[in-house]
Amino acid sequence: MRRLCLTVLLVLCTLFGAQARPRFGLRVSEKAGPWEARAAQDLGKYLGQVFDAEVAPGDEGELTFVVGQLAIDECPAVKKNLARLSEKPAVLRRDAIALEKVGSTIYLAGSNDDSHYFAAAYLLQKLGCRWYMPTEFGECIPHLQQWPLAQLSLAYAPPFEVRTYWISWNGDRQGYEEFAHRNFYNLERNPPGGHALGVSRFTKGELPMAGSWNSASTVAAVVQSFDAEYAAGKSFSLAIKDMVQKRLDGPDADIGGGLHDKFFEAPVVSDIFLAFYNAVSEQLMQLHPSSQAKIGFLAYVNLTLAPQRGMVAAAPLVAYLAPIDIDPLHAMGDPRSPQKADYQGALTRWAEVMQGRVVLYDYDQSMLVWRDLPNPSHEVLRKEIKLYQKLGILGFATESRNAIATTFTNLFFRGQLYWNPDFDVEGELALFYRNFYGPLAEPMGRYWNAIYAAWQATPLTYHEFFVIADIYTPELVAQLGQHLHTAEAMAGQLTPAQQQRLDFTRRSFELISSYTEMARKAGSDCDFAAAVQAGKRGLASREELTKTSGIFTTYVKMPEKGPAWWPGEVEYYGQLDELCQGKSGRFLAKTPLVWKFRADPYDEGLWRNWSSDPPDAAWRDLRVDSLPRAQGVYTPDYHSPEGFGWYRCTLELNKTPKRAHLVFPGLFNESWVYLDGVLVAHRPQKSLWWLNDYRFLWDVELPGLGKGSNQVVVRTKIDRHPSGMFRRPFLYEAAP
Repeated sequence: MRRLCLTVLLVLCTLFGAQARPRFGLRVSEKAGPWEARAAQDLGKYLGQVFDAEVAPGDEGELTFVVGQLAIDECPAVKKNLARLSEKPAVLRRDAIALEKVGSTIYLAGSNDDSHYFAAAYLLQKLGCRWYMPTEFGECIPHLQQWPLAQLSLAYAPPFEVRTYWISWNGDRQGYEEFAHRNFYNLERNPPGGHALGVSRFTKGELPMAGSWNSASTVAAVVQSFDAEYAAGKSFSLAIKDMVQKRLDGPDADIGGGLHDKFFEAPVVSDIFLAFYNAVSEQLMQLHPSSQAKIGFLAYVNLTLAPQRGMVAAAPLVAYLAPIDIDPLHAMGDPRSPQKADYQGALTRWAEVMQGRVVLYDYDQSMLVWRDLPNPSHEVLRKEIKLYQKLGILGFATESRNAIATTFTNLFFRGQLYWNPDFDVEGELALFYRNFYGPLAEPMGRYWNAIYAAWQATPLTYHEFFVIADIYTPELVAQLGQHLHTAEAMAGQLTPAQQQRLDFTRRSFELISSYTEMARKAGSDCDFAAAVQAGKRGLASREELTKTSGIFTTYVKMPEKGPAWWPGEVEYYGQLDELCQGKSGRFLAKTPLVWKFRADPYDEGLWRNWSSDPPDAAWRDLRVDSLPRAQGVYTPDYHSPEGFGWYRCTLELNKTPKRAHLVFPGLFNESWVYLDGVLVAHRPQKSLWWLNDYRFLWDVELPGLGKGSNQVVVRTKIDRHPSGMFRRPFLYEAAP
C-alpha cells in the first residue's frame, strides 16, 4: 500500500512539480453580506493551502472565482438555476446553491447570505477539504498539484429547510459558527420554540384563565399579548412548560381525549393545545392577514402523541417535536425498539396534522447526563434520514454542548445528512480515518469501528450514564486498548495535528478505561474505595483533556454537582465506602452476583406467593450488576415485560449480625423487599426515573436477618424505562 501511494506521488510530481506556484483571482461584491464575504475570505485561504497558490483580488490568474451576488449578476446559468430552485414557496427559508465553470472562471453563489457560504463550502469539499469537528483540531486540508475538476455545473437545494444546531448549557463555542456553516447548518432559529407561556410570558398561574386553555378569556389574553409581534411579522413561541396541564375544565374537558402516554406516564393533551393554538392563530390571522409571522410550539412530554381528532394546524403554526428521551440508540424500523415504532407513528401523524411543518427538536448526545465517553449517533440518523425526507418535515433543530469526547464526528455527519440524505457515511468514515489520523488510519479505524459496533449491537433502548458498563464491556475496553497501543507503536513522525489527535484519543481512552473500572469496582465488586480511586483518575484525565481544548468535554463552565454527574458519582461511592469501613458502619458481605429472576407482566407473583415459595424452572439467572434488558429481559418482540419483576437470592451468614442493612446501590423504580416471605420494606418512586435521586440508592434495615440461610426477595416495577438492578447489593452493619 505504501509503495502504491509513493508511485502515485512520483507521477504527480513528474507531471506538475515543475510548474510555478499557481495564481488564482477572486472577486466578491463590496456590498457582500457577512457570510458572503466570509465565503470569499475562506475560499481564498483554503485554495491557497490546497494548491500552495497565490490568491489575489481580481481576474488575474489561471482560475478566477466569482462569489455570491456578483456570480448571480455575471453568470446567467447561476442566476437561472437559483431562480428555478427557489420557485417552490418556502415555509421558513429556501437554501440553494449553484456553481458553474465557464472557461477559466468559476462562479458560485447561493440563494441567501448563508447559502453563498454553502456554495464555497461545497466547492472546497469537492476538493477534499473537511471540517470534522470545530476548530483546527477537526480541519483536514489536502495538498493538490493540479485543479481536479475539469467541468463543474451544479444546482442543488437541500430537502430540509431547517438544519440548525446550537450550543447550550454553557458549552464551549470555539469554532462553532464556522464549523456549522462549513457543514451546511443554518443557524437561524425561526420560529422560536422554547418555553414561553408561564415562563417568559405570563407569570406562573396566570394561565389558563377560567380553568381552560380554550376559554374565550384565555385565547383573548394570549392574542392581546402577542398582537404587536404578529402584526410586525415577528415570529414567536407559544410553547408551554412541560406537563403543566393537571386537570381538564370547561371547553378543555370537551376537547381532551382519553389517551394516556405510556412512555411519559401522562395524559395526552395534544387536542386541547392544538385547538388552543389554532384559536389564537386564527384570531391573529384575521387581525393581520398580511403577516408572515410563524408561531412555534413544543410537541413534547404529554404533547408528544398527535391529536386524536381530525385536526389540521393553522397556517402560522410550526411544531417542534422533541424525541429527546425516546431511544436514541436504534433507528425507526429496527425491531429491537418498540419505542421507536411508537415514535414513528406519532411523527407520521404530526406531519399530517401540521402539513409538514414539523421540526425535530433533538439532542446531540452531549446533552445527555453523560461522562464524556464516545456516544455515536451517525448510524441511527443514516438509517432514518430518508424517512424524514419522505414525510416532508421542515428539518432539525439540534441542541448540543459540543463535547467532542462524546460527540466526536456526530455533528459532522448530522450536517452532511441534513444537507444531503444520500451522503455516503461509510465511505466518508473510511476517508475520515485517513484524513484525520494519517499513517495511523488502520488501527484507529479498528478502534472507532469497534465502538460503533458495540453501540449498534446493544439491545438497550435508553441512554444516560448507567448504560455505559453494559456497552463498554471489559472485553471491548481491552480491545480498544490493543488498537490504541498498535497505533502508538506506529506513530513515528506525525504532523502536529495528527499527534494532537492521537493524544486526544489516548485521553479519551483513559476516560473510558477509568470510568468503566470505577463502574465495575462499585457495581460488581462492591469495592468502593477502589471505585473512588478509579473515578478520580478518570476525572484527572478529563481535566487534562479539557486543558487541551474546552470543546472536548461538557463540564468546563457547568456546576457539576450531585450524583447525576461524574464527580457526584465518585462522591456517592465514597459515601458507600464510609458505610463499609468508616464511622457509619462496617462491611458484612456481598450478596450473590447472580440472583434468580422472573418477569411478572400480569402481576401474578403476589397471589402465587413468589415472595416465599421456592423458585421453579420459570425463574432464570440474572446478574445484578447489569441492566436486565442488556441480559435479554424482553419479550420476543423486544418489548419490556411491563408490570413487575422478581429477584431472589439466599444469604448465608455465619452469625446473626447486629443492626444489619441491605443496600441496593443501583435499583430503579418502586420496589418491595421480603425477608423469608415477610414484607419488610417498600420504596415508592416517581414514575419517570429522571425525576428521582440519581444515586438510585435504597438502604433497607433488616433486623430479622439471622445466622444461616436467609431468603431475600425483591419485587420491583418494570416499565418502558430502565428497570431493575444494575449495581450489586451488599450488607453492612450500621455503627451503634
